[in-house]
This record gives sequence, structure tokens and C-alpha cells, in this order.
Amino acid sequence: MTSRSQRRRSRQRQRLIDAARRIIAQKGLAGLTVQAVTEEADMAVGSFYTYFPNKEALIEAAIWDDLKRLGEPDDLLAQGLPLDQVHAQRLLRIFQFFEDHRDLMRAVFGPDGAPEQFNRGVKLMETTMAATMEEELGLPAEATSWIAALLSGMIAGGLRYLLEHPEVSAQEMTQRMLTLLHPLHQHPWVQDREV
Repeated sequence: MTSRSQRRRSRQRQRLIDAARRIIAQKGLAGLTVQAVTEEADMAVGSFYTYFPNKEALIEAAIWDDLKRLGEPDDLLAQGLPLDQVHAQRLLRIFQFFEDHRDLMRAVFGPDGAPEQFNRGVKLMETTMAATMEEELGLPAEATSWIAALLSGMIAGGLRYLLEHPEVSAQEMTQRMLTLLHPLHQHPWVQDREV
């Protein structure tokens, strides 16, 4: 059970994260300063350092903690779902997150965002996909490395498209991506896994 002071600290920390997200969505990463965040959160500048050692740690909490959770293992295969449905649900989860946080994600990963953040995101996807393919499909590392690189590039392109086209929903983008990935499900590696 958490104490009252732990709950209070958690709420204060979250206020700073929420303030950072609003600022990034409005002004991009370049507009994020400790002063701006504490003003937006209605907190003293000195209190910032109680929760974060620096601005980079705040960016990590505001953006990357949630994105890393998107790539964490799930139990979809254990539920007995066919592999194509597992992929559909995983893709939808990613596209839905970007749709739900469109302004924030556009500020970070869109064309006017930070290229180093975009590259980091692609690398995170690539690493996660390679590990998943090795584990779930039993593919050798030499195959997963190039397949994961290609797929993560496709998904990153789909995410950028989604961010720049508000008329396209996460569901629609997922369907478009699955159409492109359909031939992969016909590959003998995947067919052998589903039998």
C-alpha cells in the first residue's frame, strides 16, 4: 500500500509529465524548458529537480516510457489467436496510441519533429520485432535482422502518414498495413509456425 506522501509525489511528478506533453505538442521539443514546464504545471522551478534530474529524464518519461510499453511482450499468442490476428492487434495498438496522442507524436516524430527521436523510435521497433520474430516464429537471427529492419521502416512510414492525415483512422491504417504484410503470412516460415 502506498502512503499519502508517495501518492502526492506521484501526482506531482505526473503534473510535470502532463505539462511537458502539452508544451511539446504545442511548441515541439525545442520549446521544452524546465521553466516552461514548471509554469505550465504551476509548480516552483526548484521542485522540478525533486522528480527529474534534468530535462532529458522528463522527455524520457513524457514520451518514451509509454512507447517502450507498446513493445512489451503480450499474451496474444497464448490466447490461441491466429498469427495474423495477433499482428493485427499489435499494429492497431501502436496506430491507436499515435492517433490518441496525435499532436504530441507529430511534434516529436513528424516531418518537423526531431530526427534523432524518430530514428530512436525506428530502432526500438526494429529491436522489438527481431526479438519477437525469433521467439514466436523461431526464425534465425540473420533472417530477423533484415526482416525487422524492413517492417519497422514500413510501420514508421505508416505512423508518419497517420500523423499527417487526420482523416485516416488508426483502424484504417492498420488495415492498409495488413494488406501490405499479407504476403508475409503466406511465407513458409510463418505457415510452419501456424500449423
